[in-house]
Amino acid sequence: MQERIIETFLAQKAKGGIPIALIFPNDYASAVANLGFNAAFMALEKCGFSCERFFYLNGEIRSMEGNKNLRNFRIWAFSISFELDVLNIFDIFSNLKVEVLSRERKGNPLVVFGGALTFFNPNSFWYVADLIFHGEIEGSVSALESLKHFFEEGFSWTEILDKMNEFEDVSVPPIGEKNVKLSKVRDLSNSFASSIMLSDQGAFGKTYLIEIERGCIHHCAFCVASKIYNIVRFMPVDEVEKRISYALKYTDKVGLIGASVSDYPKLMDLLIWLKEKVKYLSVSSLRVDAVTVELLKILVSLGDREITLAPEGGTQRMRDALNKELSAEDISVAVKNVKDAGLKRVKLYFIYGLPDEKKEDLDGIIDMARMVKEYGLIPYVSLNPLIPKPFTDFENFKMFSLKDLKERERYLKSSLGKYGIKSKFESVRLSRIQWVISTANKELSEMLSEKDHKMSFLQSVEKSWEGNLTWRYIDISWRNSIFDELKILKEG
Repeated sequence: MQERIIETFLAQKAKGGIPIALIFPNDYASAVANLGFNAAFMALEKCGFSCERFFYLNGEIRSMEGNKNLRNFRIWAFSISFELDVLNIFDIFSNLKVEVLSRERKGNPLVVFGGALTFFNPNSFWYVADLIFHGEIEGSVSALESLKHFFEEGFSWTEILDKMNEFEDVSVPPIGEKNVKLSKVRDLSNSFASSIMLSDQGAFGKTYLIEIERGCIHHCAFCVASKIYNIVRFMPVDEVEKRISYALKYTDKVGLIGASVSDYPKLMDLLIWLKEKVKYLSVSSLRVDAVTVELLKILVSLGDREITLAPEGGTQRMRDALNKELSAEDISVAVKNVKDAGLKRVKLYFIYGLPDEKKEDLDGIIDMARMVKEYGLIPYVSLNPLIPKPFTDFENFKMFSLKDLKERERYLKSSLGKYGIKSKFESVRLSRIQWVISTANKELSEMLSEKDHKMSFLQSVEKSWEGNLTWRYIDISWRNSIFDELKILKEG
């Protein structure tokens, strides 16, 4: 029997629209906390669809609204944010005994994709999709309204595909590949990226999440976001305060989301305003060189007991390779400020497995964690192997082998353990599978549809995988876009 879900809705659900199944291919806790999923719900409802939400848990697709049957819906809309969730998509079709390939399904149901993976490479599910919406969903309102109209008018599957192929931000795989652009929104006052659903069962509890910044002004070489978002936009502070004020009727916990929240122009004013209104505040990310005692003390007063810093590289050579624009002094000053602000714990993020990485670069990670401990703080080190992603500076780099990365992991784990420093490592094997999916060619989606044991298949594929540039039909350029005088921050 399905566990009862208790949640609060911050928006009234539309009535009488075209029924659509909005599917998050992972568990409920992740779905509620995913702003892409929340934004998809808002966009679809705004465009005249009536959304029923589904999530995937322990091999079973479940309705958030009750005992709705996914097979009764003519449109399935997947919100896909993470590479490994692609495997769950194939499982959903298999478990429901629905044809997974679009050419065999012929619109029964019509399957639509949106979300983070569509920004840079949807090839791993290409032949599953009837329609792929690329980019920011707020910029896809016109296309979604047209899709709703075509259904209302009773258009056939082939007619819908032909009509939707006219949109420059929509791929129509049954028709074939074409050059596409990312949809965009200029003013974050029109953003859908804030929590619509609140639940204690969410990944961050009953926390109201709001994206106050979209894009990134920094140029980190490994980060997809800094490549696909060439223009940073900030939600006006009055809009942020208006949305939070409404949410505070239902919760006293708030989370500020952004690629680098510390870049928000009026962050201190916003924090001072929040200090009198919320019981607990969290922020998704702070630049190491923006960590001041004043900022940290406000966060401490709002419930934070741990700060996360992301030097990424243990030596200057590796930080330069990652284009982090951070010096050892920047990091040392930040750690001292953490101590002076009264915090006790520091979470440190590092990437290993970089091109030309040497033993001394790994030792630099260990030395930095020891430095934090010498300040009387408790370091907790999170380490991920470099996953070369499309459109980043490393897209042509072949990820290190499983054996090589495991050796580096063992050395780091053992060395940190000698100093009593706790560490957590992302699975090397799963990281390599993420690499395969994020750099997939279209044939991989067809091969996955034919395999009963998809994870085993990918484990065999990753051993000899060679990523190639088969995603270049996506134009991530922001030139000649809707931004006029705001362009171009990073393209020229």
